[in-house]
Amino acid sequence: MGRRPGRFQRFDVIAGTVTVSAMLWCGEKATGTLLIAFNGAVARKNEKSPNEVFQRRKWVENFHSDVLFIADPTLGADNQISIGWGQGAPGGYAIPAMAQAVFAVAESLEVASDKRVYYGSSAGGFQALQVATRDIGSRVLVNNAQIDWTLYMRQSVQAICRHSYPDQSPDEVSRTHPDRTSVPKAFAEFGNVPRTRYLINAASNNDASLQLPALVAGLKTAPASAQPRIDISVYVDPHGGHSPMSKSTTLKEINRMLDEQAVDHD
Repeated sequence: MGRRPGRFQRFDVIAGTVTVSAMLWCGEKATGTLLIAFNGAVARKNEKSPNEVFQRRKWVENFHSDVLFIADPTLGADNQISIGWGQGAPGGYAIPAMAQAVFAVAESLEVASDKRVYYGSSAGGFQALQVATRDIGSRVLVNNAQIDWTLYMRQSVQAICRHSYPDQSPDEVSRTHPDRTSVPKAFAEFGNVPRTRYLINAASNNDASLQLPALVAGLKTAPASAQPRIDISVYVDPHGGHSPMSKSTTLKEINRMLDEQAVDHD
């Protein structure tokens, strides 16, 4: 996979039993950095596969780097799931496969871990944190991310339990697969807390009342060697709620981090 400036490259990466749908866009000038973006909730449409949905793809010319879009393999033509958190199907946990797809592309482009920035909001933020935890030296920017998806909306949580963990309740999944449901548990599993900027709306009830406390409580048990480096930035937007921040604000935050990576490691 090489750079083809100004063009989208759509491809699949097969890792074990999991097929990861991805799309790469490269700017005219190589910056040496790579943004990896994940989808949040996907609006399901009969005429379009969820694996062809790459949110924010229309923003590509505004990013200060090449961009790799990753679709959640959990969402498929055989289901009507809108939020998957990278849980995949029984026997095919998707997060490791998504990480392998990122590593393969980044290595092909010769972009080192410390030049990679992971981004996502809501479920996309959960996926960004999970994959970055496996990529030591990378950075993360998330907005209203789920820290523990079992604490999110009951209907969505139950749908994933039925699909990915048949016959298990959310509590049972948390016990049997703690690192798959909880970001802090993944931090502990991999002994790494990626340098993260976590943007959270205090006016979003689930985020402020459940997800943020889950992060704070989880970090207390992070291994000392992991050196937690999470910048929590709280804002108040009653009208925005759980929705991502505006395009202009999101671009500003993403590009600031990309520019810092380009400068810090030149």
